Amino acid sequence: MLRPLPAVHPGVKRLFYALTLLAALPALAIDVDPALDRAVREALLICADGKLEYQDLNIKVPAHFKGALVRVESKRPSCQGQYAAIVSPTGGFYLGMPWPVAEAEGSTAEEKLKNFVWQNLQMNVTPVIDRQKTTDDGLYRVTLNQATENGKMPLQGDIDLNTQTFFYGRFRRLAGNIHSQRVKGFEPFFANLPSKGPAGAPVTIVEFSDFECPSCRRSEGYADALIAKFGDQIRYVRFDLPLAMHPWAFGAALAGRAIHRQNPETFWKFKKEVYSNQDKLTSFSFWDFARAFAEDHDIDLKRYDADLQSEEIKNEILRGAGTALSNDIRFTPAYLVNGALVDAGDEAKGLTEYIEKLLAKK
Repeated sequence: MLRPLPAVHPGVKRLFYALTLLAALPALAIDVDPALDRAVREALLICADGKLEYQDLNIKVPAHFKGALVRVESKRPSCQGQYAAIVSPTGGFYLGMPWPVAEAEGSTAEEKLKNFVWQNLQMNVTPVIDRQKTTDDGLYRVTLNQATENGKMPLQGDIDLNTQTFFYGRFRRLAGNIHSQRVKGFEPFFANLPSKGPAGAPVTIVEFSDFECPSCRRSEGYADALIAKFGDQIRYVRFDLPLAMHPWAFGAALAGRAIHRQNPETFWKFKKEVYSNQDKLTSFSFWDFARAFAEDHDIDLKRYDADLQSEEIKNEILRGAGTALSNDIRFTPAYLVNGALVDAGDEAKGLTEYIEKLLAKK
């Protein structure tokens, strides 16, 4: 019986916050260009009580790049944080925390990246740097292929030509709408993902979720409640983001995809059953549980078993997880609403209020 290893390493999130501490030196608040402030607010997680403060950028970035440190204060821990908001000479915008790879061991950029990631994350990655051309911001595009027993998970970023600084994630265009630019990164996956509601709905909610995540279990009913309230005005898409700390999460994502390929409606029953039994399941018992569910719901077991072995499906989950982590998703459950990252709030209050505001503008 297949027992795939988890896909997503939690160290990415740990390193992101560890690097913010390196930049957390006392500094005076500053004013920033309104265009940068707009882009920052569009890129950040939207929280009801979030307060922003800008400070001087006291970390090293490539020549002619500029920006500011952004501090976010909130009563909600998931909303707090510190980030570098960086603008390239050609109008690119980045919000995150650059990785200082210059001092890492290695004679090549690939070796420095590989050793930096191993030292800080204990992740085995194979960096691939595209030196054939530079990005619009004058950087080299990088893919960090994380090795897992299920295949390679591609994490995306950019590195300067002097291999001093790695920008984990994506540069977007400062003059453009950050929400729509973010959505484009996920659109290629939507066709094969479980969804409810009309494709042309004015509001699309994408939930990044993990079957073994306790917080995801507690929020399991949010989507149905929102659909009941807003009806055909919203479309809901469930996006797998299995976390490495959860040993059977990747297997559950794989079984869910196999079931969804045969009967999309049965997938939603599977989702509820998994969350209802989450505290009883283990990496060993899950597979018997999933197979029993498939048998009880008239799933073709031959096709089901073939899909569990499918490299195509496994790679699609891995690519999706890598895309999520490379596009601002740092925890589960996380919610994109028309490209905006929105804090769900208690009992989905934050989501509900944000959707009401969107629909009021239609």
